[in-house]
Amino acid sequence: MVQYKSIKHSDKESLYKLLNELPLFSLGDIRDILILINYFFTGKIEDLFHKPLHDYEKKFSEDIQIERIDMLLSQNYDPEIYLFLYENKILEYVVNGNVQELSNMIFKLSNGVVPVVSGDNVRSEKNYSIVVFEKLAQAAINMGMDLINAYQSRDSFIRKNELCINLKEVLKVRDTAIVFYTSEIGKAKVRNLSPQISSIVQYIGLNMYTKITVRQIAQYFSMSEARLRTAFKKEMNISIHNYILRRKISEAKVMLKSNYPINDISLLLGFSDTSHFTKVFKKITGTTPKKYQMSVDSKFTLNLD
Repeated sequence: MVQYKSIKHSDKESLYKLLNELPLFSLGDIRDILILINYFFTGKIEDLFHKPLHDYEKKFSEDIQIERIDMLLSQNYDPEIYLFLYENKILEYVVNGNVQELSNMIFKLSNGVVPVVSGDNVRSEKNYSIVVFEKLAQAAINMGMDLINAYQSRDSFIRKNELCINLKEVLKVRDTAIVFYTSEIGKAKVRNLSPQISSIVQYIGLNMYTKITVRQIAQYFSMSEARLRTAFKKEMNISIHNYILRRKISEAKVMLKSNYPINDISLLLGFSDTSHFTKVFKKITGTTPKKYQMSVDSKFTLNLD
């Protein structure tokens, strides 16, 4: 290797002169040059640093989020502040409809977070769970979940909550509710319904136990029947008439499992008569209401055995 001291003075001056003539490029200019070189060889104009940068940003955000969670768990917050942070963080994940992120959150926060106000830990957690169920249902409805389904699910979780006998069971029901509503919101977001069609879907759910018609829905929303049918089919990939029938049959299945008389079910769901109900039920499910009810009963008997 040539030592710097052994270089002649004249050569040093030449070297300095050459170095001074070299252009200086900023990092941005270097990036642009690399993009042009890549284009020369591949024919594609793309920033090869773009994706790694976003991957790094995503990882950085995740690390920050974990740090915030750890801080939340380690700090001695006042109970009210703790509950506020807990609720908002859970609801944030719920409305995003991301079950995996929520599962990670629950793993970190699945502990009793409610201060004892009644002298009974279990009762306090049960009371708070009811508040959580209500907030989850409202958030789900706002994000497009069927109103009836949201409230019926909420009531079901409340009943299960009251049957719990220890803290572990209470928290299990609460976490199940959180994941359930998150999953339902995820499904609703995939459909990405317009506000108008979402309102129509909710309206159908609210009037499931009436003789609801397409004309009535069109009048309620101040639309022509033709426009209603076209808009609904475009977003739901099913005609509004068939959607109503399928919703009614889904309700009928639940009632048949509860051993409701078939005549009563057809009347409650607004069918003209039992024969009409049976015909529609068979067309959609491939079997009659009576056979469906018998198959459910036989499965239940086998499970008991």
